[in-house]
Amino acid sequence: YYVNECFQEVAKHGTYDNRPCIVHLDGTWSFPADLSEEAKAKAERLTIAQAFAKIAELKPATMVPHMFCLPGMTTYRAIFDALSIPIVGNSAVVMGISTNKVQSKAIVEASGVPVPPAQLLKKGDVPHMKRPFILKPCNEDNSQGITLVKENIDLQKALDYAFSFDHEVLCESYIELGRELRVAVLEKDDGSFQMLPCIEYFLTDDSPIRTPQHKLVTDSRGVPTTAVVGGRKCPADIDDVLAKKLLNLAVKSHTALGCRDYSIYDVRVDPQGEPFFIEACLYCSFAPKSVIVAMAGEVGMKQREVYEMFVDRSIKRKREADEQAADGAAKRLGMRA
Repeated sequence: YYVNECFQEVAKHGTYDNRPCIVHLDGTWSFPADLSEEAKAKAERLTIAQAFAKIAELKPATMVPHMFCLPGMTTYRAIFDALSIPIVGNSAVVMGISTNKVQSKAIVEASGVPVPPAQLLKKGDVPHMKRPFILKPCNEDNSQGITLVKENIDLQKALDYAFSFDHEVLCESYIELGRELRVAVLEKDDGSFQMLPCIEYFLTDDSPIRTPQHKLVTDSRGVPTTAVVGGRKCPADIDDVLAKKLLNLAVKSHTALGCRDYSIYDVRVDPQGEPFFIEACLYCSFAPKSVIVAMAGEVGMKQREVYEMFVDRSIKRKREADEQAADGAAKRLGMRA
């Protein structure tokens, strides 16, 4: 859904020659002319070796990731990095950290970002904290496997549900419902940060956390078909005091995690107005309805401006690195040489 929406939008602009690259579930690759069903069916399926040869033939200036599964956010980004093709957005290393909720929380907490108390559980472990707490798979997205464990909830059933998605589970202290926000920052060309207007998700005492049903609409096979609309507001009503706290949280998290270009965070604000980092969401499809684009639209930035800013910056990073190497300025020693 999202990649198709992005492709249709950027094709209108004509700034770049955007070429889809699809990795199929059987491990083959294809390079359709566009994302229509006809073009996808017509495209030749290639082995990974043939795909690399095709990529070398195309000589892409940059790659815009649209695979949001764990291998897509890590392995396949790393492949393009190994091929010396620049990537828009965050690196495979950063994505690997961000998809692990325990690791990302530990890193931002070490930089002074408030996080809810938590415990990492392996199979057979028992939570030590008092209820209510939240159980969630350590490496999962879209609230899959999540349960708010209150006094009347079957703990073992909740643990089994979470462990059905991952071999590690995060047991996180429940922050009483004040507000639920999504906060995003963009890196500017001068190195400064711009916090975009926040999204607020409206929750209730009966439904105080976001579940999969709050996030995705799926078909009969469970395949996401579109994003859920409604139950949220952008821009959220944020006063200057809270805005300062949110910017501080987002910039510290962005820097600590080693993010690049942009970053997005789910933030829980308690009834006293104190924000807590819940998790990092470091990807963007650049579709017109995607989070970054929707937030940027509230300050007058069109999808084209956002997309082309990051694509051009990615190309520039590669060009400058090549120029440094040609001038003999590249590092000769150390692990990053």
